Amino acid sequence: MKSRTIFSVAQVNRYVKKTLEADALLAGLFVEGELSNFNAHSSGHLYFTLKDEAAAISGVMFKGSAMELSFAPKSGMKVIVFGRLSLYEKTGQYQLYVEYMEPAGIGGLQLAFSQLKEKLEAEGLFAHERKRKIPPFAKTVAVITSPTGAAVRDIIRIIRERNRAVKIIISPAMVQGDSAPQDLIRAIREVNDHANADVIILGRGGGSAEDLSAFNDEALARAVAASKIPIISAVGHETDFTITDFVADLRAPTPTAAAQSAVYDQQQLFDYLSGMQEELSQTIQEKIHQHRNILKTLLANLSRTTNTRLVHERQSLSHLEELLEKISPYTIFKRGFALTQYENTPIKSVKTLKKGQNIKISYPDGHLLAEIIAINKHCKKNDLI
Repeated sequence: MKSRTIFSVAQVNRYVKKTLEADALLAGLFVEGELSNFNAHSSGHLYFTLKDEAAAISGVMFKGSAMELSFAPKSGMKVIVFGRLSLYEKTGQYQLYVEYMEPAGIGGLQLAFSQLKEKLEAEGLFAHERKRKIPPFAKTVAVITSPTGAAVRDIIRIIRERNRAVKIIISPAMVQGDSAPQDLIRAIREVNDHANADVIILGRGGGSAEDLSAFNDEALARAVAASKIPIISAVGHETDFTITDFVADLRAPTPTAAAQSAVYDQQQLFDYLSGMQEELSQTIQEKIHQHRNILKTLLANLSRTTNTRLVHERQSLSHLEELLEKISPYTIFKRGFALTQYENTPIKSVKTLKKGQNIKISYPDGHLLAEIIAINKHCKKNDLI
């Protein structure tokens, strides 16, 4: 029998693995396919199958590489991956060890933007109710942007033109590149902690989608939402939209527009106040004239009413005087009558008197004291005539 060499399974797998890894082509290749059986493990590793119409291959992306992804992969998504082909000796299955992944068809930046926008919107970070109003009369404006870009010059110029009394604090930060989001977050926190600003302008001038991508960072979006100072987002041109635009308290289409929104125009305010003063003065004069006429009418009515009342009271008084004159004892005295009293009490009937009593007889010009000698209780009315 011919001699033979017998290999263990492990030896075969190691040989195949070395052969695969020695192939320069298989050590670094781009592969396009559809994700299926996607599993984001709790360890942070991603496990999946990459397939097309004719075949399938297993793949794994370890935690370190997965953390660099700018989008969230899921089953059914077409992707392009870069990695190396090797053998997993324990199962004897070869698979792709993926180091990089991007969406196929739609740009990775756009997909990451859409996914993050959907996520933050679901959390309520875009809700109008949580946004604060920009103060109408800001005294201090903090500007977070590149200190050398055109945007900062435009912002300073507009603020100075509108109101030279406003204090401007420039907080320099990177606005482009991998380190830009963290630098912008740092600047936002420093302004909140130390600047005592009334409003923050956060932004940069125009650029490509890649140039503006720093403002689509999730951590930056959350820092903007957490700011105690209202933030105006002004990134790129009017047609550019970033995640910070949706989270900020106000989105300005350009840095110039942000400066206009942050600071009131002093001259316009003066003109407005002057107009209000003139209008108020005119209104006051009209009110004075109107109330003066009302007062004149009231005084005239009061005078007529008073005169009418006085005439009426005079007539009443005259009538009372006539009546008083008629019933006055003095009027009776003038007709020859006298007032008789017994012990200072008027005598109304002879029936109350007795013979021998002293009575007092009063006239307008004096009194008489008399003694009753006789009393005739049978006097008739005709006897008084």
